Amino acid sequence: MTASNGDSRPGSAPPDSDDSSAEEPVNGARGRDAATTELMVRHGRVPKVDEPDPTPIPPFSVGIATPEQLDAFRELRTRLLAMASAAGKTHFTTLVVSVTAGSGASFVARNLAVAFTLQDRQLAILVDCNLRHPMQHRALGTATDEGGLFEFLDQPQIGIEGLVRSTPIPGLHLIPAGRPPTLPREYFSSQAMRMVMAGLRQAPCYVFLDGPPAKGAPDARILADSADFVILVAGYGHDTIAGISQAAALFDPAKFAGVVFNERH
Repeated sequence: MTASNGDSRPGSAPPDSDDSSAEEPVNGARGRDAATTELMVRHGRVPKVDEPDPTPIPPFSVGIATPEQLDAFRELRTRLLAMASAAGKTHFTTLVVSVTAGSGASFVARNLAVAFTLQDRQLAILVDCNLRHPMQHRALGTATDEGGLFEFLDQPQIGIEGLVRSTPIPGLHLIPAGRPPTLPREYFSSQAMRMVMAGLRQAPCYVFLDGPPAKGAPDARILADSADFVILVAGYGHDTIAGISQAAALFDPAKFAGVVFNERH
């Protein structure tokens, strides 16, 4: 996929081998290697959420794909539905993670969730699991005054009922990250996180987890245990083929739905 979404700084993968040809950033024909590429989506520049725009726009329109761009997400939706049908699933949970920070996984997760709401009477819940760079509440114009996922994981006694927030997009709901944790803790393998996922699985909806990058910490791999499918987002022209392959190898092949290339300008 190709993007300029302002979710976080562009990142690039460090060298992974001595083969210089394998370490070139994915670009051009090299980026369409069938061994790593399942889907490629291109889209144009999207305003950063922290930059003022002289033209008044609804806050939730920032970081939402145009109708032309959304067609690519509909294609990815079709692939996921086919995988789910083959596995005997009607509703499912999809984890969306980037290879490295700044590849645009939050943009992909958000618009993929939107694509699922385009189906008649279908609901989607987007869960912001990004420990360091939570962005979904800003992109969707959702308040976090009452906290979010990480407040609940810290204090599950506060109850799960108020976690899910409505958004201006019909059919799309959000569990915002809330206040990012300041102390290291195994949040995603906790009993409280299992409670969240168990509750979401009881709802007749599609769940999308916006997770942290695959490289650098085990959090994405831990979250994958709670998902039915995994989508990997690679920075087009930033992440290397070797880096993408290494990140993809972290996940169960039966759950792996493919790689989306995200072009940043």
